Parts: sequence; structure tokens; C-alpha cells
Amino acid sequence: MDTSMDIPLELSFHNIEPSDALKEAARGHVARLEQYHDHIIGCRVVIELPHKSQKASGNQPDVHIVIRVPGKEIVVSRGLNHNGHKKADNDAYAVLDEAFTTAQQQLKDWRRVAHGDVKYKSGEPRGAAGDSGLES
Repeated sequence: MDTSMDIPLELSFHNIEPSDALKEAARGHVARLEQYHDHIIGCRVVIELPHKSQKASGNQPDVHIVIRVPGKEIVVSRGLNHNGHKKADNDAYAVLDEAFTTAQQQLKDWRRVAHGDVKYKSGEPRGAAGDSGLES
């Protein structure tokens, strides 16, 4: 089985200096995602520091991930603005880890729905054509 994506990883940094270590961390996360779905069309990852994030603890990164698979686009955004109660959110690696953990779970959920492994109550839509009932 060929697990390479149709479209190469799109990795962008906004208002933050790109580092080789952060790029490799993102690539590693994307490579691990490919084991949860047999056809990832493409993935875009944006790591950014919002302009308005001037807090006493310093700038807090946001991570945005868009994963395209047949029949679905999975979108995940994580950062201090979304989960301000987590101390580790001032670390780009921690935010990246959290975002990819969420993306991995959504990808696994979508795969179950697309393969018909989710049981529905009578009368609910089924499969890729209907509403999965899963939040994206």
C-alpha cells in the first residue's frame, strides 16, 4: 500500500521564525497520521503567532491543520486562545502535539464512519454521504 499523500505537505509559518526542529516535528506528526487513513490527499499545517497575543508570558503560538481525505476535510486549530487553562500552551511543540492528537482522533473517527464501522440509530444517515454526527 502506498501511503504517500497526493499533494506534498504544505507547512507555513506566520509571524514566527521557522526552525528546522519545528519543521521536523510537524513532518513526523504528518507521517504518523498516514497510518490512520489509507488515502490522505493532502495536509496543510500553519504555525503562527497572532498579532494581538501580547501577554505577560510572551507570544502564544496557534497551530492550524487541514487534512484532506476522500469525502472530508478535517480542520483543527489549537492555541492559547482555545485552551488558555493549559500551562504548556506557550510552547509551540506542546500546541503542535495537542493539535495533531486531536487531528489523529478525528481522522480515526472519520475512517470508521467512511468504512461503515459506526452503528447508528434507526433512521439516521449513514456513511460518507450523510452527516457523520462527528464534530470537525
